[in-house]
Amino acid sequence: MDEIKNFEDFYTIRIQPSLEELNHDESAASNWKRFTYFTAIGMVTCFLLYYVKLLPIGHILAVAMLIMCIVGVYFSARYSDRYTDNFKEKIIGPIITYIYPSAIYKPMGFVSKKEYKSSGLFRRRFTHFDGDDYWESVYNGLSFHCSEVKSWVEDAAGVSYIFKGLFFCARINPSFTGGTYLWAKGNSQLPSSMADEHYRMFPLPQVQRVNTGHEAFNRYYSVYTTSVEEASLILSYHMMDHILLIREKLDREMVLSFVNGKCYIAVPFEENLLEPPRKGLRDKEEIKDYFLTILLVFNIINRLELNRLT
Repeated sequence: MDEIKNFEDFYTIRIQPSLEELNHDESAASNWKRFTYFTAIGMVTCFLLYYVKLLPIGHILAVAMLIMCIVGVYFSARYSDRYTDNFKEKIIGPIITYIYPSAIYKPMGFVSKKEYKSSGLFRRRFTHFDGDDYWESVYNGLSFHCSEVKSWVEDAAGVSYIFKGLFFCARINPSFTGGTYLWAKGNSQLPSSMADEHYRMFPLPQVQRVNTGHEAFNRYYSVYTTSVEEASLILSYHMMDHILLIREKLDREMVLSFVNGKCYIAVPFEENLLEPPRKGLRDKEEIKDYFLTILLVFNIINRLELNRLT
């Protein structure tokens, strides 16, 4: 890896050799999807022609088309899964281990429900919880892990997403035994009624509002804590300045908490972060986006100086 000095070199040495095989997988998946689509149209057409008595054997052809459509669905799913698996193995895995050589990458893994709940960042009870692209490493003495996470409620009213994006967890000083929560302004995770507290929200210790004294920070965040003394040790002016800077650059409502010796950070993203690109694998800019997404964690650790809290 010594010969790789930047993204361009990395792309040439590690990515390009894998593109031909991945393009073959992508092409196979696309062809089976088209086959499925056209056989489905053919099935419906044959049935309608039989129904209006224009094609006497239309019902037989419709059944044949149905069988072909089922075969198409099977192979379409099979090749799509293979393409996604190979993409993560040959593209995402190498990017992560290039940036973090000691990193452990689990494409199908994700941050646990327990940690998500413990963070206190999103207290609404969910009916579904999912994610992927888990990876962990140690940087500047800070042990961390992260993944894409999705939580949502599905009921008679439909589907309502609670959070979708990058969820990060780092081990900081174990002597911090309280909880300090930096919620987005206007979206504090406090109950509006007793019913909310008992039925709609996960438990949270008793907290009190913190006046940070940082006017700009207070425009975007509401800070609550179980220990004002602990919160003052964690939240320096420097950290608050850099939280605002990251928020501005990302243009996203990043939220944070410091609970029982861990730092949790959640950055919302509508798009799927580390999935195969829609524009095709030969679009170098798409690959660069994955590179920058993974570097985002590195930049957050650096900017917030989280190793200061270890």
